[in-house]
Amino acid sequence: MTNRSVPVDSVLPHILYRDVGEAIQWLSKAFGFSEHYRYGDEDGQISGAQMHFGKAWIMLKRARQDDAPPAQLGYGTQSLTLFVEEVESHFEKAKNAGAKIVEDLHETVYGELQYAAEDLDGHHWLFSRHARDANPADWGATIAQPVIMPAQISPMLAVSDGNEAIEFYKAAFDATVLWHLGSNGHVVAGLLIHGAPLFLAQESPSYGTRSPASAGFTTVRIELFVDDPVAVHKRALAAGAVERSPVVEHKHATVGPRPIKQMLQGALVDPFGHLWLVGKILA
Repeated sequence: MTNRSVPVDSVLPHILYRDVGEAIQWLSKAFGFSEHYRYGDEDGQISGAQMHFGKAWIMLKRARQDDAPPAQLGYGTQSLTLFVEEVESHFEKAKNAGAKIVEDLHETVYGELQYAAEDLDGHHWLFSRHARDANPADWGATIAQPVIMPAQISPMLAVSDGNEAIEFYKAAFDATVLWHLGSNGHVVAGLLIHGAPLFLAQESPSYGTRSPASAGFTTVRIELFVDDPVAVHKRALAAGAVERSPVVEHKHATVGPRPIKQMLQGALVDPFGHLWLVGKILA
């Protein structure tokens, strides 16, 4: 079950501001947040709002008579951490927008590249990107219970030309390149497509891998769920994909604890023969 009014799966912070309207503008300019909605209009002031940065969501709440943000209290009450892939450029943007930088960009002992800033009402923010995998015991922490990495399945697509594939997925699906390596013409890369991890590797018949275009068929369909499948489908076609079916509404008589009964979905084939189903779950 998803809820467009509360699009978050774990923690949703509610943050107090003296002027929510001013805070919306400031957080957009300095930290790159986008407004989802606002509500209430008492005495010409907004009661609350919801904003997001990628998949990170926050609620803004107008401070009442008995409430006060850190700037009024004279001390902080919490620190909010936001994980940002392009943390270097985010740091420069925040500085140029006038954010109070309280900790310059640096790599921490616990493996994060991060900086700290205060917003217009004194709330403390950390913006961070994983720089390396650090064992807590190596920098002095006491481990109560080891963290077990949850299972995750990510496809690795065999492609005829790794560099061409990277450029296609960037153009078609707005992919971000996380890492890229290649030697003797064999390219392997890790990408993010709308927040979803994807790997690709140049086909290697000696290791039993061929792209679907080379093999003449595919055994896997890739389902990509996005907010606007029509726009993503159109962009992929403009980048060189071939349409198998347009984006239309489908209804399904499914059963189970979390059934998918209605969705928008279209199909296309990329230049390397992979079949993509681009859609959005409606109900």
